[in-house]
Amino acid sequence: MMKKAILKYEEKEILTAKYHHKKSNDYLRYKAIIKIKESGNNPIEIHLKFDGIYPFVAPMPPEEHVIKAASILDLYMKLAKWFKRYGYEL
Repeated sequence: MMKKAILKYEEKEILTAKYHHKKSNDYLRYKAIIKIKESGNNPIEIHLKFDGIYPFVAPMPPEEHVIKAASILDLYMKLAKWFKRYGYEL
């Protein structure tokens, strides 16, 4: 039986992303929980949960999403790519 990875660090944040269009004022707000575990292939993960006003014209990404990564830099790149897929930038 595999042991569960020990949680080393946990932080709660608010992420804000703006829709990338010069005539748009649409923003998204997500509650984010960043967790860093002691071991594993992808020990860093972020749990996103939508917490704001729905966009008027811009596309809406999923309300909840989890991203796992091997490093903080990799996590940021995956997060930026996920928002960019829907037309938003951090």
